Amino acid sequence: MRKIETFGTITKEELLHTLNSNILENTFVLESFEPFPGYHGENIPSKKTPHHIFLVTKKEYGNEFIIRKSEEIRRHFMHSFGARPAELHIFNSVLHAIRVKDLPGFELIPELQRWYQDKGIGFMKKRSYNKKGLIRVFKHFSLEELEDGIFKDTIDPLMHYLEISCPLSWKIFESITMNIKNNVDNNNFDAALATVYAKNLMDVVRIYEKDPGKDRLRELRNIYLEEIRKVLL
Repeated sequence: MRKIETFGTITKEELLHTLNSNILENTFVLESFEPFPGYHGENIPSKKTPHHIFLVTKKEYGNEFIIRKSEEIRRHFMHSFGARPAELHIFNSVLHAIRVKDLPGFELIPELQRWYQDKGIGFMKKRSYNKKGLIRVFKHFSLEELEDGIFKDTIDPLMHYLEISCPLSWKIFESITMNIKNNVDNNNFDAALATVYAKNLMDVVRIYEKDPGKDRLRELRNIYLEEIRKVLL
């Protein structure tokens, strides 16, 4: 079975809101209320710690620059965190951000912001936002193929990836996913759109669900492929 270690992107829509405390003064920081809005069950992150937060930058710094600076900070910052470049489609424009997850507490956000400032990264001035936004995160993938077109995430056991036949716009993907959720017996899963930079670009649907099993994943993939075929006819 194939194993893939590479980079790519995840695109999803989440409810975002402005953080008003535990941030550097007059900086724009957003938190995702529900990082996996389509799934309701065990393993949902605790509200006692930040879910996914977005440090909105004043300009685009480039993916490599953000990743390098994050790695430098991680060597000295006394707490664990994950950080990736991100785009936020909000306010009818594209804003650039650093997506931070697995930070142990909200009170650590200002310290982390100062580290990024020391590395030459500036932050956008605070704005008020409290609704859905389209998010695109540049991330690392570690995948193992379970069978043709179906992959598991080797780091997060709740993540699986279903290869699809072509790239989709978010609008079409959202419509297809809503139609599937309205017509399957078990619709308790969260879906996002992803592109994996393998030897050839691979378009996949990211499924977040506890212990779906191969039969379940195979069923969902076949349904997605059929719905995509209908749309493209």
